[in-house]
Amino acid sequence: MWTPNNSGVFLKREDTQESKKIIIKILRVAAGDYSGAHQSTALTLHIKKEDGSREVEDCETPELDYDPWSDINVVPDGSIDEKDINALTQLALAFYHQKELEPEAGVFIALIPVDAPRRLVRIEILDLEDNEQPEFDYLLNATSFDEGASFVIRRINPHAGPSRKESPGLEDLAKAFFKLKV
Repeated sequence: MWTPNNSGVFLKREDTQESKKIIIKILRVAAGDYSGAHQSTALTLHIKKEDGSREVEDCETPELDYDPWSDINVVPDGSIDEKDINALTQLALAFYHQKELEPEAGVFIALIPVDAPRRLVRIEILDLEDNEQPEFDYLLNATSFDEGASFVIRRINPHAGPSRKESPGLEDLAKAFFKLKV
């Protein structure tokens, strides 16, 4: 069974015949709390088809649902506002549009503290197929030396170590997450 070690964002895609949606959970570790407990805020990005004859990709419109009392403050301006909603929507859409991961995979994304000027976004890939609880599969390290303008993403297999192959299809996901302050 997998549990997060840091503050971050969990993303999961759910497709049915009626709808497509991205489940978003913002997980925060309380300052000074070393018990591993997280404060969780749940949101859902619904992707709806508009009527008409255009292709599905051109017709989809996103709608972010969340409780009005939710702590979705992820843009560091001190208030919950349209900037937070847009940042979370962009993160969920980057996850939705990525082509690297299987649709049934979930991800947990966290910013890992490292020495400047390097920035490290860790993307943990979770197997959600047969279990009620996520199972850790492998992780990707997204490294930036230019404050999140670009990332080099490499897969880390827990049994074989780092891969030399890059995963450029997840760069938009890393960039969208880097803008958040969870």
